[in-house]
Amino acid sequence: MAKPSRQILILTGASVLIAALASGGYFTYRKIQSQHASTQLELEQLGYSNAGTPGTGLNQAPSSEQLKARMQSSTPTPVQQLIYNLTEEKEKLTLANQTLQAQLDSAQEQVKSLQEYRQLNEYFAPKNFDQKISQVETDLRSYLRRLPDADRFSDLQIDIMAIASAQEYRRFAQQKRLMLDQAEHDRIMNDYLPGYAFCTGDAVEVAANSSLEERMLAQYLRTNDRSLLSTALRQDLLTVIKPCQLALRQSLDTLL
Repeated sequence: MAKPSRQILILTGASVLIAALASGGYFTYRKIQSQHASTQLELEQLGYSNAGTPGTGLNQAPSSEQLKARMQSSTPTPVQQLIYNLTEEKEKLTLANQTLQAQLDSAQEQVKSLQEYRQLNEYFAPKNFDQKISQVETDLRSYLRRLPDADRFSDLQIDIMAIASAQEYRRFAQQKRLMLDQAEHDRIMNDYLPGYAFCTGDAVEVAANSSLEERMLAQYLRTNDRSLLSTALRQDLLTVIKPCQLALRQSLDTLL
């Protein structure tokens, strides 16, 4: 009897091997399918209602409390216990993240507040505040000299008007604890102080009888040094300037 050729033996062996692999693959596939079906069933038992629907995602995942309630009816499987542990850990991490985010937001607000306070503090620091008042006086003096209505006043009188207005600005800023923002500053400069300056100019014309007395008034308004004025001149000034101050301060009080 003739022996099978080597080629026939190889082909036969290959066929047997393929058949064995196919059979093993089939049983492995069945095992995977079975395990997948079992896992889907466990997920459904835990509340994942879309777990077994092809082509759809899971619905909103149940919370750890909901999972715990469902698992109390029977002994949880290892898969269910793992899902519960992972869900609980995720919730803890989410809560921790929310807490950290809230702390971060609060810290950012504090930093912003401190930055604004520092800017205001630097802006109105004692040295800078005096510089600010000087700048208010300079700006108002320049503004008044550009107005045709101010032509009737002398340069010295305009200086007095600017000095008196700057001192009222100082008083109001201190009353607000130096917390004036740029919008408030602009409004005071444009809407309130010019009218007060003209009122003061008219008052000075009435109170002072000479350019010497006007210079004395200028120094007094800048320093509030009573020794610079005679009692009569000071009384005359207070009498005529008080209505101007009262009107301005009542207007400025609306900004408090």
